[in-house]
Amino acid sequence: MRLFSPRIYTYLVAVWMALSVGGIALGVMVWSKLSHSFETTVRSTDFKRSAREVFSMLQDAESGERGFLLSGDEAYLEPFNRANDEFPSRFERLAREAAGRPELMDEVLTLKGLAELKLDGLRRAIAARRQSSWSTAFDRSREEEGRTVMEQIRVLTARLEGLPRPARDAADETTRRRIQQALVATLLAGSLGLGAGLIALYLSRLALRQERNERLLAEQAIQAESAAREKSTFLANMSHEIRTPMNAILGFSELLYAEVPADGKARQRVQAIRDSAMSLLQLINDILDLSKLDAGAVELHPEPTDVREVCRFMNTVFGQQAARKNLKLAVELDPTIPAALILDGTRLRHLLINLINNGIKFTDHGSVTLRAGWESRPEPGRGALRIEVVDTGIGIPPEKQKDVFQPFVQVNPRSDRERQGSGLGLSIVKRFTERMGGRVQFESEPGRGTRFELFFPDIPISVRLPDSARVASVLPVDFNELQSADLLVVDDDASNRDVLAGYLENTDHRVRFAANGREALEQVRDRRPDVVLMDIRMPEMDGATAVAELRKLAGHELLPVIAVTASAMMDEETARSGQFAGCLRKPFTREALFRELASFVPRRTPVAPASAPVDDGATPPPPLAAAASYAQVLPALHQLQATLWRDAVESGSNSDIKELIRRLRQIGGEGRCPPMEDYASALERDVDDYALLRVEERLRDFPALVRTLETPVVVPATSKST
Repeated sequence: MRLFSPRIYTYLVAVWMALSVGGIALGVMVWSKLSHSFETTVRSTDFKRSAREVFSMLQDAESGERGFLLSGDEAYLEPFNRANDEFPSRFERLAREAAGRPELMDEVLTLKGLAELKLDGLRRAIAARRQSSWSTAFDRSREEEGRTVMEQIRVLTARLEGLPRPARDAADETTRRRIQQALVATLLAGSLGLGAGLIALYLSRLALRQERNERLLAEQAIQAESAAREKSTFLANMSHEIRTPMNAILGFSELLYAEVPADGKARQRVQAIRDSAMSLLQLINDILDLSKLDAGAVELHPEPTDVREVCRFMNTVFGQQAARKNLKLAVELDPTIPAALILDGTRLRHLLINLINNGIKFTDHGSVTLRAGWESRPEPGRGALRIEVVDTGIGIPPEKQKDVFQPFVQVNPRSDRERQGSGLGLSIVKRFTERMGGRVQFESEPGRGTRFELFFPDIPISVRLPDSARVASVLPVDFNELQSADLLVVDDDASNRDVLAGYLENTDHRVRFAANGREALEQVRDRRPDVVLMDIRMPEMDGATAVAELRKLAGHELLPVIAVTASAMMDEETARSGQFAGCLRKPFTREALFRELASFVPRRTPVAPASAPVDDGATPPPPLAAAASYAQVLPALHQLQATLWRDAVESGSNSDIKELIRRLRQIGGEGRCPPMEDYASALERDVDDYALLRVEERLRDFPALVRTLETPVVVPATSKST
């Protein structure tokens, strides 16, 4: 537990460091002054000693001079000679020691003059003694003169030696005071340093304790995360294990429903089994989704998606449920919504199912409305998608609104059984919406209804068609199954252009050719094509440069351009990174070309022939074949698409896929639907060959196959023989 905040420790350390630095600076200053005082004292002492030595040397020189005068022995002149030699250096030293003090410098100059005068007198007496007798050299007047000079030198030396007593006392007092200051500064700096060391030790202990606590918290977080992951893994595994027998329950109950009499209690009991099983399956799916979100195992699969189709599908799924409650289920779509957006259509469908299911569940009268709107962005190819689900139901109480997105929270747990649920739907909606880069918000008023809004601010527009709008790739391919399109083929190799021309020969498509990127740009400016097949390596202007220039043309930002390349180093992702919408690798087959074109060119819309007069011997035109032959299997296929097919796509499990194949064979056999049986056989063949990529592709083709079965196909009339 911390006594103070980290900021207090920071301030305390800063103040202590400032005091420590101040103590060090004070000590340095005091010791510097003390050193200066000692230096001044030493210089004064040296000056006094030098003055005394000058006077002593003159006395010795005078005594030696007298001995020489009396005896004539040159040995007595040694003190004189020494004084004569050393005096210049002695006076230079005195001058240095008196530097900066004019009064002392004057005294030194006076002393020097008197000393030279004394030495000069001694020098003359010695010279006279050497030239004559002692009596001649010994002159009373000279002796008196020399005695007078020596007296002056003595007085001057005494004056230089002795400073006034008050000055000496003041200097001593200053030195003592500075010594005390130095002692106090030293003690203060030492105390501050010791205190800083103690604080550093205390802070280090706090840091070690905090590190230990953080490590303990990290270990606890890892354990909690591991426990959550294990829980989520357990829930996911259990959900998968439960879903396997649930498929059997739903399948056999569906078979029993068709076999039991329509007016008996058995039909009602089988229907109750089916409804309960569907409710349980929905709960299992919610738990599985929530466990995946908690475990971080949710993977999004953005792909071209027709949002309008997804919204219309909600009308198909919930139409009967809304009709049973006498509710109006409306779908309002913005006509500016692009044909295909890059997002996870399966997850979006799941979000809308949860919201609309809640809306119908908690609405007793009025309507449930699904609205989808589109907001374009300044940059081409992107926009914002806004989806609203508005109901006129019971609403959400204000005290419950802050908890609606929490898992296992129910708005009104005391409501009737029909409205009770797991409380997971809205939590899943919020988490999946945020995972998809959007946000969810709502407005609700008790008794007047609720409005939920899903907003995705940045959704790319796809030039590829959604899977549901593509023509299934069936051998042999027929390019006329696609709407008539204007195709531009750009390749510098004439043989490659001939191959593409041969593939598209005798079709309704219009094909133009260009030999390089520059020619392609000219043709695009002349007339906008529907699809461009662009080679990568070409002279004058290569494919990547041509696409970059093409994107600069107004209105051509989303023009589908398919990269046609023979390079082994350029895969599909590399080709698309240069703003290509698709990729074909040379050499390619008719089927590969058809599959790539089908991603951008819609299927041909069948047109029923106009009615004509019927002859007497002609049989009236039969009803539409699809309506007559496949209408009975379409509900089962739609339910299969919403349950088992979705599970197989999400899990990729062989068991789920094989169960899907079994149900497809069953539906195809009972409904006499050869296309579905052929699809199941092809899917089973891919599974047995472990062709994982073909299995994924085949599963993606399933919605398109269902739509093909929904498309009316007219059977030609046959004449009755006469």
